Amino acid sequence: MNDLPAEAVKAFKKVCSQAARASAGYNMLQPGDRVLAAVSGGLDSLVMLETLAYLQKKVPFEFELQAITFDPGFPDFNSQGIADYCRQRQIKHSVIKLDVASLLTTAPDERFRRPCVRCSRLRRGKLYGASRELGISKLALGHHADDLLESFVMSLIRGQGLTTMGPNVPADEANGGNEKLRIIRPLALLEEKTVKAAAGCFEFPQAGECPYKEELDASGDRAWVKRELVRWQERIPDLKTLMLKSMGKVELEWLLDKRYII
Repeated sequence: MNDLPAEAVKAFKKVCSQAARASAGYNMLQPGDRVLAAVSGGLDSLVMLETLAYLQKKVPFEFELQAITFDPGFPDFNSQGIADYCRQRQIKHSVIKLDVASLLTTAPDERFRRPCVRCSRLRRGKLYGASRELGISKLALGHHADDLLESFVMSLIRGQGLTTMGPNVPADEANGGNEKLRIIRPLALLEEKTVKAAAGCFEFPQAGECPYKEELDASGDRAWVKRELVRWQERIPDLKTLMLKSMGKVELEWLLDKRYII
């Protein structure tokens, strides 16, 4: 890494260090695990893949690592570029394809015609199915701390409970998961800016953008919450660190859930 930008190298070292801490703290990786990294082609998932490859060499036990890409059938999606990159890195890779665009137009329920809702459910089902066929024990997703914070706020304001994307959780059986498969998020403790900076250490392929990106940026819930968190940071500069700390210290008896009355 001597010829790489110093800031990128520093960021990747931090990513690996924090991912190792998250893995140990949340029991993400175990001896003999068969880990499937979901690589969308975005910087987050590719950095996660490189981080897992690094950890595979450093942890004091063995685990298998392979990658998979969900190809939604969008015109500019470059699944071949992702496959070529994985082959160069000697990481086993597979692709699952689905024509999401056509399915969006035929969804019977209006809310499933919103691209993120429909696409995420379809992707999840395909990834769970592939994990089952490959005998995978851990499905790794590239969500970082910003994703977790945004999901928490979205759930809170939509009345869906105090919940977010857990660092190590069982797969949802209702969507094709099974009792043995667990979802892990190695980047859960890292801010998005650090993950993006770490990408400067690698020559990742261009995977293409979602054709609904502009629509989602303009009117999507997640984009709105992301902008609000930036605004809140103007008043509380260490907002994200404090929110993550609070999410790790749940005082059940002080909430309104009647199951925890003592």
